[in-house]
Amino acid sequence: MKLQHSSRLWVGPALALVLGITPPAQGEQFIGFAQPGVPGQWALESFPVFSRTTKGSVRAGSNTVLAYFSETGFTGTQRDQLQFWVGADTGYNNDNSARNNGAWGVASPNLGLAYYYNVVEPKSAYGSDDFTTFWVNPTLSLEFPNGNDEGTGYGAFANRYGASFSVANYLRVGRFAATFTPAGIHYAARNRHATDLGSGDPTRLRGGVSFWLADIAAAYLVTDDVWLGVHHSYHINNRSASDFKESREGKIGPAMTYTGFSKQGLYLSANLNFDYYHSDNLPYSNSLTMALVKFF
Repeated sequence: MKLQHSSRLWVGPALALVLGITPPAQGEQFIGFAQPGVPGQWALESFPVFSRTTKGSVRAGSNTVLAYFSETGFTGTQRDQLQFWVGADTGYNNDNSARNNGAWGVASPNLGLAYYYNVVEPKSAYGSDDFTTFWVNPTLSLEFPNGNDEGTGYGAFANRYGASFSVANYLRVGRFAATFTPAGIHYAARNRHATDLGSGDPTRLRGGVSFWLADIAAAYLVTDDVWLGVHHSYHINNRSASDFKESREGKIGPAMTYTGFSKQGLYLSANLNFDYYHSDNLPYSNSLTMALVKFF
């Protein structure tokens, strides 16, 4: 299972270059992700994000995708697997200003490809104290223009192509498990429409290259169905080839995954993220992120 979600905030054209807010689509890990899905099945995956800043900006959105997990991979066995998906990020955004009283929209239609490979195969029974497995999960995601040429609302400045790549990993030893992405990269091309920043000379803004680092969700299996642990991620937005000012943000907080509905093909995960660091051009913010996966 693999997460992709967008983290976009509204920002007016005149403030865009000052605040540097054009966050890319960034993966966020959940406990138990980077493992393969049910072989040969489809899944509906939704990744809600709810965030609020100290300045009163509120965002609620979700990237929802239809995914297919192959029966086998390149090895011809279930030691590896391919995943394909297509989806879109939709939601609501309100920056609590007179210019934007809230707007619904689509941020980024997207499709992707993920590969799962079992580097270390378990040699003991599932759930035993010495059960050990390790998976590696390269993922490529492509984003497409949303057609929004406005400077406000959910999905503003997302009328462009984009791509992201990361390599996630899943390690389980007994009742301990960790899903971790050491680094991921995202590129946002120039917007297809020009934006007037107040100079009278419209410009096609480019988000450029951004990174996310140390994206880790680690936990302990406290019951047969409940994993409890911690999530951490650090983002460097608009680092290079960008018309936006660079910004940085680090988040950490509790994480959980519930597998009690696995017989029905349903899995639930959530991270509660607290902002422990942010650059001067970003406000303090907290967020709740979730993963809802249903196989059918």
